[in-house]
Parts: sequence; C-alpha cells; structure tokens
Amino acid sequence: MIKTKEFVHYTGSDSKKKRTLEEQINEFIKDKELIDIKYQITENEDYVGHYALVIYKDGDK
Repeated sequence: MIKTKEFVHYTGSDSKKKRTLEEQINEFIKDKELIDIKYQITENEDYVGHYALVIYKDGDK
C-alpha cells in the first residue's frame, strides 16, 4: 500500500535541540520502500520552515 507522511523542521531561535529534517526522514524510511520525497521551504522574519512529504510503500498489502 502506498502511504505518505509529513515532516516539519523550523530553523529559528528555539530549534537547536530538534533533530534535523534529514535525520527524521532517514530514521523513518530505513525499513520502508521509498517512492519519492517532496520538499518545500517557507521563510518569514522569525523562522525558516522546512517541510517534507515522504511517499513510501508499506509492507502491508
């Protein structure tokens, strides 16, 4: 079955302790069949938002 999962990472004053978007995605997909990843970056004066939509195939049929 094809599924999706969203990931978000904000770069700003309070983001130092959070895992990066890449770390989050790599941990999630290590046992899944990756189909595609779509990225989007949004900026304003306080932060930069990094968004990813991971499209993958789950082992369930």
